[in-house]
Amino acid sequence: MGEMPSKITLGLILSSLGMIVSLASPIIHIFLVSIEVKSILGHELMAGFPLHLLLSILGVPIAITGLFLFRRGVREELTLESEVSLRHETVLERLERRGLITLNEGEASQERSSETGSKAAPTPTSRIKVKSSGISIICPKCGNETRLGEDKCRSCGERFKKSSEPIRACPICGGDLLDAQKLEDNMYVCGLCFSELEIDAETARRIFE
Repeated sequence: MGEMPSKITLGLILSSLGMIVSLASPIIHIFLVSIEVKSILGHELMAGFPLHLLLSILGVPIAITGLFLFRRGVREELTLESEVSLRHETVLERLERRGLITLNEGEASQERSSETGSKAAPTPTSRIKVKSSGISIICPKCGNETRLGEDKCRSCGERFKKSSEPIRACPICGGDLLDAQKLEDNMYVCGLCFSELEIDAETARRIFE
């Protein structure tokens, strides 16, 4: 069974349909009259209300309904993205406070900690810096998304390969970094959540050798 169209898509379809019905009916009628062709759109279904006029009136509420659905769909998408972003930032900040990762905005996080009176976590000798964080796990078998923290794919049931050794576990999803792909010097991408990680040479040797 196919997926239901989103409110944004449905709204665009209804809006377009309403506009076409409202504008095309009188235009077609005028064109047919101008070339002296009898137009069925000129037939009066009600006294003083020809068919083309009724169709134009009918198209207005269809277009308005479509615009309402489109607007609501956009608002829901923005709200969902905001919730995901906030939830993910919270997870990253907790990992950073535990000293497991270092974010690009580490200084800003330390400033927030000092403002709340909390002590900053000790800096480890070797750290994995998160350059860009994934927001879900991509199943290597079927390619569908599963939320972070799950051990198997919600679509096909494939169990994700994760590491029990902290040094080899992705700080975002726990995936085994032995499957990470190297982009360039010290830059790697996790094979499960596709987070971009900067791993210093010493830590990389401990992971991959």
